[in-house]
Amino acid sequence: MNFLAHIYLSGNNKLLMIGNLIGDAIKGNKYENLQPSIRKGVLMHRAIDDFTDRHPVNFKIRKLFHPYFGKYAGVYLDMFYDHFLAVGWNEFSKDVSLNTFCRNFYVTALSKHKYLPSKIKNILYWLIIGNRLKNYSNLNSLQTTLEYMHRRRKLPRSGKEAINFLKENYDVIRESFYEFFPLLVIYTRIWRENGSNTPSSQLPDLFLADYL
Repeated sequence: MNFLAHIYLSGNNKLLMIGNLIGDAIKGNKYENLQPSIRKGVLMHRAIDDFTDRHPVNFKIRKLFHPYFGKYAGVYLDMFYDHFLAVGWNEFSKDVSLNTFCRNFYVTALSKHKYLPSKIKNILYWLIIGNRLKNYSNLNSLQTTLEYMHRRRKLPRSGKEAINFLKENYDVIRESFYEFFPLLVIYTRIWRENGSNTPSSQLPDLFLADYL
């Protein structure tokens, strides 16, 4: 999952959101020196990624992506899933609009600026300027984001090429999202309540039982 999903899945805990935001930038055991709730957010980020990568629904859909995106198939899938979360936001969040949620998060992230690695600070400013999280719902804006990633991260496909792929496979990718994401919502809700501050705090594979 990408930024929007990681933040949404953090619930209402602001420091957990920060940990989830910076998760990719915290390598190895460097999380150990972080504030406890942020540390748990980093570990939650890893748990989300682990569950997402291993789930058979995503394993299946990545087979569609691999011939076109190669080893970056998961990166593009994460971005497309954030698109579907943004488009279907009202189905997952009854109390706050997507725009309000994103703006509240920007305020939170700026207020916790001291906890952000420099790499994330740069990304945060870029997210805020274009209200990128909210605009994942718009394909033109999503294309701009993917083009930025194509240039900065050397992804194999341009933003236009990636969006064309999404359009051509829109229904099947959307179907995978709606099969997988509600399970991830439940998984992370339980994780927030029971997950520990250790890297081995992934939950049992009971959520995979129907697919094994």
